[in-house]
Amino acid sequence: MNKLRLRLLRLAVALGAFALCWACNAPFIPIPPPGQTTSFTSALVSDGAGGQKKVWTAHGGAFKYGVRARFYVFDRTNLAGVIAEAGDDGSYTSPSFDGTMGDTIDISYETPAGALSDSTCFQLTDAGTPAPQLPSCGP
Repeated sequence: MNKLRLRLLRLAVALGAFALCWACNAPFIPIPPPGQTTSFTSALVSDGAGGQKKVWTAHGGAFKYGVRARFYVFDRTNLAGVIAEAGDDGSYTSPSFDGTMGDTIDISYETPAGALSDSTCFQLTDAGTPAPQLPSCGP
């Protein structure tokens, strides 16, 4: 009877150790980058000196991973960006930002739980249709 208890105890310890190791080394599930439904629109606004300048707004369509997320829109050419809060369907509209047609725009997001996505780069265009996605954000 003691040998049976010892075997069961060893088996329980081995299973517990295996479960602990698996729990500490669970596979990483990456957060996908922003969807491909990103578009940009431009508007002319007063520059404060009597002239006008063009500002841009980023729009992202419904994205299931972006629900209530915080989207970061960064113009890599001007080294400036804005932050937008997504709605219940994951869509967002950013505040206006300065830019020039053709600039590289880096977009990423942070979920409400604090997980960060990879970034996706787009070319700044004023078509109102999905912006061209770039293969990389550059150096």
